[in-house]
Amino acid sequence: MWTRYKHLLLIGIMIIMLLSSCNPVSQQETQNKGLTVLTVEFNSGAPIPNLYITATDIETGKVVEDAVGSEEGEATFSKLIEGRKYAMAATTLENSTKNDGYTTIENFTYDATKPYYRLETHFSRDEQELDVPVVMQNPELPHGCEITSLTAVLNYYGLDVTKLEMADNYLPKQTISIVDGQRFGPNPAQAFAGDPRDKAHGMYVFAAPIVKAAEAVIADKQADLRVTNKSGASQDEILQLVREGVPVVTWVTLDLSEPKINPDKGWIYEGETVPHKAFMNLHAVVLTGHLGDKVVVMDPLKGFVTYNVDQFFKSYKDLDKQAVAVHK
Repeated sequence: MWTRYKHLLLIGIMIIMLLSSCNPVSQQETQNKGLTVLTVEFNSGAPIPNLYITATDIETGKVVEDAVGSEEGEATFSKLIEGRKYAMAATTLENSTKNDGYTTIENFTYDATKPYYRLETHFSRDEQELDVPVVMQNPELPHGCEITSLTAVLNYYGLDVTKLEMADNYLPKQTISIVDGQRFGPNPAQAFAGDPRDKAHGMYVFAAPIVKAAEAVIADKQADLRVTNKSGASQDEILQLVREGVPVVTWVTLDLSEPKINPDKGWIYEGETVPHKAFMNLHAVVLTGHLGDKVVVMDPLKGFVTYNVDQFFKSYKDLDKQAVAVHK
């Protein structure tokens, strides 16, 4: 009897050991499956095939992985890290090199227990959207998103002006100087800090100087246009302008990420004594459309992009609600 009992006990132990050795393999296989991104049309939910999809680490700003979707609109990513925030971007292969079509970008935190991510896209122009032309800031204006966005709006109204003409002749600018290791420069609400052509030392500007630039060129060109500083306007007020056919230059962060502040890059504003911290991911785009829970923008770094409306206006609020509208 004892011999038989020992035999059964050994079999039981072997089964337990076998099961326990299999479990880690199963878990590892689950982890290695990664994330499947499903690209769909945001009105109908139908799959959009063959899109070029990138995953950008929001903290580092680097693309960690890219893939081309299948005929079923699926693309698999295996290099994402649990708990990190990514910007998932989808566009056509052609637009990935030409930047003259749509890009959809959504931010999310990777959760390995959720193997699928549904990315709603929009690639066909709609009558609700404004036909603002694509004007890219690079390579001439690495820090010229604000003045480039304004140029696109002026071009939309038929004003024959280039981004370089606007940056060189109309944008209020003031250099940043260094004295005894301390940086001194203009208040961005009064002038562009540095030069938008200068990749190493150019910084940014807020709404008021962009209004001045627009007013100056409108006067010089004798255009029948007016410009309004819409800073502080609510989400509904800005969307109403777009519905009325008015494109709005709007300040947000790159890819709608959290504002990044660098005290070492900050400077003391003219007439003040205390240094201000500097935004390192400040950006400006042209809001051109509102479709359901999405907004469409002309991004001077990417071309046309769709964003979630709530994420877009959260970023707008994070940068103190800076906006400029040009009207007929």
